[in-house]
Amino acid sequence: MSSYSVASGFGWRIHQVLLIRLLGIMILFTVCRILFYFFNQSFFPDVSLALAPRLFLGGLRFDLVAVLYTNILYVFLTLIPVTFKYRPAFQKFLDYLFIFTNSIALLANCADFIYYRFTIKRSTWSVLQEFSHENNMHKLFGGFLVNYWYVALVWVLLVMAVVYLTRRWRIGAKPLRPAWQIFLVHSVLMTVAVFLFIGGVKGGFRHSTRPITLSNAGEYVDKPKEMFIVLNTPFCIYKTLKSSDYQRADFFKSEQEMNAVYSPIHHPDPNAPAFRPKNVVILIWESFGKEMVGTFNRDLENGTYKGYTPFIDSLMQHSKVHWYSFANGAKSIEAIPSVLTSIPGIMEPFILTRYTDNKLPSLPEMLQAKGYHTSFFHGAPNGSMGFKAFTNLIGIKDYYGKTEYNNDADYDGIWGIWDEEFLQFWSKKLDTFQQPFMSTLFTVSSHDPYKVPARYQGKFPKGPLPIYECMGYTDNALRRFFESAKNKPWFKNTLFVITADHAATFAHYPKYQTSVGNFSIPILFYAPDDDTMTGTDSSRLVQQIDVMPSVLSYLHYDKPYFSFGKNVFGNPPLNFAVNYDGAYQWFNGPYVLQFDGRKTVGLYKYQEDKLLKNNLAGRVPEVQGPMELQVKAFIQQYSNRMLDDRLTVTP
Repeated sequence: MSSYSVASGFGWRIHQVLLIRLLGIMILFTVCRILFYFFNQSFFPDVSLALAPRLFLGGLRFDLVAVLYTNILYVFLTLIPVTFKYRPAFQKFLDYLFIFTNSIALLANCADFIYYRFTIKRSTWSVLQEFSHENNMHKLFGGFLVNYWYVALVWVLLVMAVVYLTRRWRIGAKPLRPAWQIFLVHSVLMTVAVFLFIGGVKGGFRHSTRPITLSNAGEYVDKPKEMFIVLNTPFCIYKTLKSSDYQRADFFKSEQEMNAVYSPIHHPDPNAPAFRPKNVVILIWESFGKEMVGTFNRDLENGTYKGYTPFIDSLMQHSKVHWYSFANGAKSIEAIPSVLTSIPGIMEPFILTRYTDNKLPSLPEMLQAKGYHTSFFHGAPNGSMGFKAFTNLIGIKDYYGKTEYNNDADYDGIWGIWDEEFLQFWSKKLDTFQQPFMSTLFTVSSHDPYKVPARYQGKFPKGPLPIYECMGYTDNALRRFFESAKNKPWFKNTLFVITADHAATFAHYPKYQTSVGNFSIPILFYAPDDDTMTGTDSSRLVQQIDVMPSVLSYLHYDKPYFSFGKNVFGNPPLNFAVNYDGAYQWFNGPYVLQFDGRKTVGLYKYQEDKLLKNNLAGRVPEVQGPMELQVKAFIQQYSNRMLDDRLTVTP
């Protein structure tokens, strides 16, 4: 152990210890980056030996910012030009402060070794807000420790390294100098340190340099999703503390010019028949990615792939199916606004922004005005994910959760009521509602730790990933729901919509490991008494935010309304989809444009180039130019309307 009982000079050692300790934490952050890549390598198939040094060296810039922010109090208390900082009790306090703050920062990095698979991006401040709605955090955290014990072990080893670093490098005794000399010299050194600190957290020393943010990671990558290797989790959390404020966009100088490219205002078809009050039943299936469905994957395993959802495969034969269908987000809490209000989560989940107090478009409210009964079902503990609060905000009349189910014998112990039992509960409740009704259910069982009820052990194929067995279970639960519903008086007068909250948390096959595959989900429209609602459409794209305008069109809704999505049953002016994966992904027909908010970083013909190997950016201007205008129009409409509270049709 290195420390001094007698000190000479002006106490330079205190600054040496500070620099060495901070350098040690920088090294541990790099270790975390290596482990993050190792645990999530399948998400970054294009990272080569030539690219890796650029990613990891670029990450040092973001690590420096995170380390300085994490240690801001420790640095200040170490540098203040006073002599009491040499007292043993104060030094012990600084040691504990250094160990505690850096252990928390390393914990955040370690958590994303696994949590990244669930969100396809580094965790931000919104994650803490998201989990603040959970009242079973002890079970979730306990389950995480059990299932991912090796990550907890890695964190313990990292903390031990911090403790060793702290004990190995200590400050020692007060210098044998008059206090005024120490004050003078240390004041100068603190001034220099403050200058260096500001430059470090800002990302540079030029006057024109703006503080670096998440998008700056794009300088070091070939593809947007590789930004999450460059970034670290503490940096992402610190930089999103005030992320609920959007920047006003000014790509277009006039509203008319922008609306000519893309407009979220929808007008009714004057030639449409009268409104038809059919029931609307929407099922949002947890982690229901396209990879699980055999019909979507006839090319896999030399044409022998059957998938894990045989009931969905059979239902697709009687449904309207769009071959290219996408989620607008990668989190469960992004699905509800996307499906029920046609508001996608851009950069951050809409539920967690301050703009939820805007006047919102709402499919339930619009149908309620037409005499519909509205309800929402979620088998989790009431209040989970903030769903109860948000569904109340958008005017849904009745909420049914674990409390209303009122039978803990069917509780899975972590997430909620098993899907089979809760879907039967839903079916029985639908019998009691006066028609027409609109009802939405969000499933829970196909979620980590991927368990099925004991009575179903060994019944469903397991496959290469544990989630597949759970998908087979929920698919069977859905089959039983339809078996119980098909003879009900309301069944044939109903439009069913089946979709996912997001794609699977991680994928097995390469085409689902890309930034396009990560968002590929099924979206089915099934109307038992309507033969026109069948067949597969491979030309028109569909996304979650299209559900609301498409349902309204199918019902012949007769009023203008606001929707960021499009009506897939009509003739939309743009054949588009949008999501965010470190950059905006703007789909138009067979192409996807990746736009970082300022410039295009990728352009792919994704329907042919399924692994996104051939970047066409700058090579097909006749495609790239119009798509850039479209995504800019979307960004400006989205950001400015959020800021101005203009998310509805002005009377």
